[in-house]
Amino acid sequence: MKKRKSKSADLILEANKINYSLRSTFFYRKLRDVGYFDILKDVDKLIHQSRNYSWEERKYWNITHNAWDLITKQNIDYLRVFSHPKVLVEHPKLISYYRNVAAIPLKGVQYLSFSITDYENQKRKEIDYSSAFTLSKLFNTHISAIVESTLSISNENIACLMYSSTGCTIDGSWRNKIGEEAEKMVKSYIFRTCLDNKLIFAMIDKANSPMDFSNEYDYLANIDLFKGIKLKNMMSIIFSSEPDVSIIDPNGKPLSVIEVKGGTDPAGALERLGAIKKSFEQARKDNKKVETILVVSCITNEMERRLKKDALIDKIFNLTKIIIDMDYREKFVNKINSIMSIG
Repeated sequence: MKKRKSKSADLILEANKINYSLRSTFFYRKLRDVGYFDILKDVDKLIHQSRNYSWEERKYWNITHNAWDLITKQNIDYLRVFSHPKVLVEHPKLISYYRNVAAIPLKGVQYLSFSITDYENQKRKEIDYSSAFTLSKLFNTHISAIVESTLSISNENIACLMYSSTGCTIDGSWRNKIGEEAEKMVKSYIFRTCLDNKLIFAMIDKANSPMDFSNEYDYLANIDLFKGIKLKNMMSIIFSSEPDVSIIDPNGKPLSVIEVKGGTDPAGALERLGAIKKSFEQARKDNKKVETILVVSCITNEMERRLKKDALIDKIFNLTKIIIDMDYREKFVNKINSIMSIG
C-alpha cells in the first residue's frame, strides 16, 4: 500500500513550485526593467564609434599586456571587453555592463571603491573623470584576470559572463519579493483576458491620470506602471493594496475584490489571514453584496479550517495552480470574466 505524503511535505512541495515559478518571471522582468536586454545593443552602437577612443593610456587603467594581446588576437573590439574612462563619462549607464563583465557584485564595488547603485538604476546620470578612472581601473583589473585565465575567448563568452553575473545580482534581490511577483502575475492574467476580449477602453496611470489605450504599447510588460483599466462596459479594474485588485461598477462601487497572498512560509499563514480579513471587511462596508476572492498559496490545515468558516471569503483559488496549471488558470479567468459580464 502506497504511503500518503504528509500535509507538511505537500506544503514544502507547493512552496517550491510557487517559488521557482515566480522566480522565473521575476528574473525576466528584472532583466528587462534594468535594461539588460538593450545594453548589448548599446555596446554594439558604441563599437561603431570605436575610432573616437584612444587606448594609449590603457596601462594606467589596469589593462594587462597579456589580456590586451589575447583580445587583439581574437579580433574582439576592445570596447566590448575593457572599461574606458571616456565611455563611462559619456555613458554612465554602461557602468553596469562593465561591472558585470568584471563579475563584481554591487557590494564589492562599494567595498573596493564607492557605491554605484545610483548610476546603475540611473538616478545619477553624470560621472566625473576621476570617478570614471577609479571604476575603470577596478573593472579592468578583474576583467584582465578573467581574460588571462584562458587561451581563447569570444564575444559570446563576454555576453554570457555579463548575464551570469547579472543573474547573481538579481538572485540576491529575489528574497522577500515573492508576494510582489505573485500580485504581478495575477494582474497580468486579468489584463490579458481584458485584452483578449477587446474590452479595454482606457488606462489609469500611477499618477491617477487617464490615458487613452493604444495597441502599440506593451501594457502587459509594464503592468506595474498602471493603477487601473477602464472597460468598454463602463466597469473598471483598480490595482492597489488592500485589496490588490478591485472590479468596480459604473457607479464606483466594488463588485468584487481580490486579495493575492503569495507567501510560502507556513509560520506566517495566520498573519496573512489577518491582512485578508481587514481588506475584505472594508469592501463589505462599501458594498454588502461584493464578491470576495482570495488567491493564496501554501494553506496550512489551521488556515484552511479558518478560511472555510470565514463568511467574509466567497471564493478561494490556489495561486500555485493558477500559475502552473492551464486548466485551473482558465477557471480563475472565467470567474473574473463572469464578474465583468464577459461570455
